[in-house]
Amino acid sequence: MFFVSFVVKLEMPHTRVTVEFNSEIGYIIGMKKELKQEIGARIRKLREHLGLTQAAMVKHFDFGRANYSRIEKGEVFPNAAVLNTLNTQFNVSIDWLVTGVGRMLPQVGAGRDRHMDFAACENELNELFDHIEKIPMIKHAVLGFFLEYKVKNNKLIRELLEEQEKRKRQAK
Repeated sequence: MFFVSFVVKLEMPHTRVTVEFNSEIGYIIGMKKELKQEIGARIRKLREHLGLTQAAMVKHFDFGRANYSRIEKGEVFPNAAVLNTLNTQFNVSIDWLVTGVGRMLPQVGAGRDRHMDFAACENELNELFDHIEKIPMIKHAVLGFFLEYKVKNNKLIRELLEEQEKRKRQAK
């Protein structure tokens, strides 16, 4: 049996990320500690901006204050469900949460029932697909991330897909 293991280092203008992929377990397993701390600090900044305590904030999640505190301290990376909740409940920018770029609350009062505008990130998507086609390790890293995301957020994905199907049926 053959297994692939590699490390990808990405440097973006405001953050550095090291991703380690091991095909034997199928997970992306190494997120830089600094990035976790930066995201945790931004989540704390959001909570303080909203004037909420940690106890009040955790009412929006399916876990307790201790786990929420670990996210703010940068001990654990918030999963996609946490980021989605922050976006949908508080209209916070995911870009700002993850990279620190842009405004914390870019469209205060804007409708929250919006669809992703892929045209806005067309260049990035084309670049991603080009890299996936040319560099196998990127394909494995993206697929590993996707599989981990699916496993951790299966319930959320099912709910979103069911909601989308319901809208399609109502539109007919």
